[in-house]
Amino acid sequence: MGKVMSTFFNGNPGTISRSVDDIVISVKNAGNGEIPFGAPVFLAEGGAVPFNPSAPQDFDSFLGFAVRIADKTPDSYPQDQSGAVQAGAWKPGDVMEVLVRGGMVIPLTGNGQAGGKVYLRKSDGELTASAGQSGTSVQLENVHIRKPGVTGYAEVIVNSRNVL
Repeated sequence: MGKVMSTFFNGNPGTISRSVDDIVISVKNAGNGEIPFGAPVFLAEGGAVPFNPSAPQDFDSFLGFAVRIADKTPDSYPQDQSGAVQAGAWKPGDVMEVLVRGGMVIPLTGNGQAGGKVYLRKSDGELTASAGQSGTSVQLENVHIRKPGVTGYAEVIVNSRNVL
């Protein structure tokens, strides 16, 4: 007899989890580096850029999260589907999709709790469920945890558009 699943994963980073009233926009990756799926992006001259630890952005320029679009990026999913490897990213100059309102799966350090806050650590740009010491992180004010993850990912809700 087969085994019944009791734990379900939230999905891969960058996957839109709710589609009723999501808002996704197209914007150019104006940075010099790749932007992984599920990563926060910030408004910049000529498009959007990833977080930069050497010149940390603040919440005022937070645009949204990079969306995983399977037909636009051939390396969208890990071959073994284990989720252990983060596959896929928007290359510099790509016109990428960014979720500015709605639900998405993102990588998140610390489980947090439903309704909890999401912070961006200034030292490395990692998303976390705890604020840490004063001045070490930026709270993404309109982002809340909807469903804590079991594998380092969580489903979050972006409640309202921040810019544009």
